Amino acid sequence: MNRAGKLVNEVFAGHVAHASACSAGIRAGGLRNQSWTAARMPLRHAKACATSLAAVLCVLPALAHETLTTTVLFDREIVRIIDKHCVMCHVENGASFPLGTYEQAWLQKRQIRADVIARHMPPWSAVPGYGQFANDNSLTLRETQFIVSWVEGLGPRNAGTVFLNVTDASSARTKEVRAHVDFGHWQLGEPQLTRQLSANTMEAQAPNQVKRTVIDLGLRSERRLRGLEFLPSDRRVVRAAFFTIQETGQWIGSWTPWYGFVSLPKGTAYRLPAGSHVVAEIHYRGAKERVVEHGSLGLYFADQTTNAVSELVLDTKKARTQLVADTSILALRPETAPDVKSIEVSARKPDGGTEILLFAKDLQMDWPTPYIFKDPVKLPKGTELWVTPGVRVTVSVSRKSP
Repeated sequence: MNRAGKLVNEVFAGHVAHASACSAGIRAGGLRNQSWTAARMPLRHAKACATSLAAVLCVLPALAHETLTTTVLFDREIVRIIDKHCVMCHVENGASFPLGTYEQAWLQKRQIRADVIARHMPPWSAVPGYGQFANDNSLTLRETQFIVSWVEGLGPRNAGTVFLNVTDASSARTKEVRAHVDFGHWQLGEPQLTRQLSANTMEAQAPNQVKRTVIDLGLRSERRLRGLEFLPSDRRVVRAAFFTIQETGQWIGSWTPWYGFVSLPKGTAYRLPAGSHVVAEIHYRGAKERVVEHGSLGLYFADQTTNAVSELVLDTKKARTQLVADTSILALRPETAPDVKSIEVSARKPDGGTEILLFAKDLQMDWPTPYIFKDPVKLPKGTELWVTPGVRVTVSVSRKSP
């Protein structure tokens, strides 16, 4: 403790002792009411007591001023979290309010904290510990603690080294630290085949809706598809997109704001028959103004020696499915009703063990998403797959060719 702090403590203790003595003296004198006390108490004694109490009250407010205790800074920890989990929606001309700059994040900091603690944002319902997914957009415990600490510490920007203490006034100012994202390029590289979707129009203040578009791929022979990527033309209105083969009904990929592509493991691919068409199911949200949206679909092909990916369907009529061969699970696409609060997909193996492939709760209907495994989950022949009643789940699987 510094010298000034010790002095304040000594003065405070002395005045408290004096005030206590005043009170004790009054009680010892057998005083019975306040008016009698005021009339007979010596004037100098009353002034001393009043002075002591006033000094105590004056010192107390000075102790309420404390320095910030957080070491979490926007320019260091917070901007990285926003880059990784938020900026794909929270950007200028994006689906929600922007968070790219310090000023933008600071103004929304309490809303950010509330959404993070409630697990409302980022939109990801799978509970950690049950499956590992390539498109997982949830915050880690450490990232959550960073955000809470930053907000409760009044949202500091930096340690005073970005815009302050410039030794040379003529030198260029340090570049502002801000979150950034580039939506203008293909993450999987240049596609081998590109198709633009027909335009869909969303009127101003329109409610959320789903529209379907059929895309002619122009294939004259069978091809194998190893990857798919979608680029919406206006991210303000697109919540999600799902793609299926019209001729077979097979689901081949999805798009969400935080994961815009599907890339299959090496040695696996979807089979595209000659003359195939792709059905694009686009989930739109309303905007303040009229929007015409026409995204682009990019396809990436593989050679014909790969194992074809097939699918199983788990639903109310067939909640249990037994695997007839050794199988690798690649992805799960659940379809739920609004009253469903949680999903569980489990695998009961022939040796009696059970592996929970997916457990999701607090489902957000506004942000539908598949669950794509980071690595294929290998299950032996005879394993039974189970799903929560009332839920339909499409399971993408791969089996080795005989």
